[in-house]
Amino acid sequence: MTGASRGIGRAIAEALAHRAHSVALVARRQDTVERAAQEIAERHGVATLGIAADLRQAPDCAAAVARCNAALGAPRILVHNAGTAPSARFEDNDDAVLEEALGLHVKASFRLLRAALPALRASGRGTVILMGSTAGLRGFPFTTAYCAAKHGMVGLARALAAEWARDRNLRVFVVCPGFVDTDITRDAARAVAAHGRKTVDEVLAAFAAQNRIGRLHRPDEVAAAVVRLIDARPPGTVLDLDSPDLDPANPQLEP
Repeated sequence: MTGASRGIGRAIAEALAHRAHSVALVARRQDTVERAAQEIAERHGVATLGIAADLRQAPDCAAAVARCNAALGAPRILVHNAGTAPSARFEDNDDAVLEEALGLHVKASFRLLRAALPALRASGRGTVILMGSTAGLRGFPFTTAYCAAKHGMVGLARALAAEWARDRNLRVFVVCPGFVDTDITRDAARAVAAHGRKTVDEVLAAFAAQNRIGRLHRPDEVAAAVVRLIDARPPGTVLDLDSPDLDPANPQLEP
């Protein structure tokens, strides 16, 4: 479970532990990820592991999977949630911004999957969940690098679903929530406000208005949708949490 020390990742880790899954939590900072792992273990009575890793670096991706294998056993679920949401006018996006977005979202997805694939397939019920965004399904201003990266994750999931269509040991999904009440969303609101005439609160209200439910999603709501995917094992690849046709109690995926 990457990006697991706070926000959506922490909520998913909590939800999985509540269902008696052992959880390896991955985040950049050793102190925060170890604290999160300890708190989850104490709250839910499951085995946990905190792993500090910079998933922009290929060796860290492989090492994180290897540590999980050694400490908790071969994983049967991989959730890649770690990410960043840079916000700037297109002309202000330099190569560093582009590499950050693609590195955490697209390249890390490839590298983590490559490292974990043998164990996932051998489990007989391997599940891969990539945390996408509605920014991977449409476009938003001042987020060109982020939108490009999230579209890449959606494309990766669709390609893998086609490639693995006859492999009953593997499933892949990308979950695309709208705007979620997280630090990343609030950072994005501050950046957008800096480019225009709205206050941060006004930008957050505009974000919320774009969600079908008329407010920001809560991290635990996204986590609940992820757990339903794991439990229900439906066919498909992309879960758009803001689809007007989506029944939140029974999410269906695009075929």
